[in-house]
Amino acid sequence: MPVFNFFHWNKDQGHLLADTGPLIQVVIGMPPALEEFCLKKGIPVPAPESGYALIDTGASATSVHEPILEQLSILPIDSIPSVTPSGQGRSFVYPARVSFPSLLVNDMRMDRVLGAELNWQTSDGKTIIMLLGRDLLKFFLMVYNGPSSDVTLAY
Repeated sequence: MPVFNFFHWNKDQGHLLADTGPLIQVVIGMPPALEEFCLKKGIPVPAPESGYALIDTGASATSVHEPILEQLSILPIDSIPSVTPSGQGRSFVYPARVSFPSLLVNDMRMDRVLGAELNWQTSDGKTIIMLLGRDLLKFFLMVYNGPSSDVTLAY
C-alpha cells in the first residue's frame, strides 16, 4: 500500500492545514475516448489544466471547476440534483481524465464528475479546481494530523 505525506506549511505562514484544508495537486484532462476521437479527426486536443484538489469529506461526489471542463471541450453527459451550501439545484455530469502526480496516479478515467463553480485561491496562492469527494475517498486511508499540519494518504 503506497503511503504519501503532504505537509501544509510554508516559511512565511507556518502551519496551513487548518487554513487551506487538505490539498493535493491535480491535473484535469480530456477523457480518453474524446481525445482519441479528436486525434482521429485531426482536431487539436486542449492541454490539461493543473491546480489543486481540496479533499472534501462532506462531498459525496467529486466536482471540477466547470469552466475547465468547458475549456477542454467536454460536453455534459447528464445532470443530477445537487445540494451545496448555496442550496439545492442541478449539476451537470461530465467525463474526465484525472491525474494526481504526487500520488503517482496518472490518466485515471473518471466517467462522472460534477461541474461546479470552484475556482478560488488559498492564502498561500494555490488554485482550487477540484473537490475530491467520497466517491474517490472510499479508496483511500486518510490521516488528518492537525498538530503537525500534514495529511497522509494511502491506497
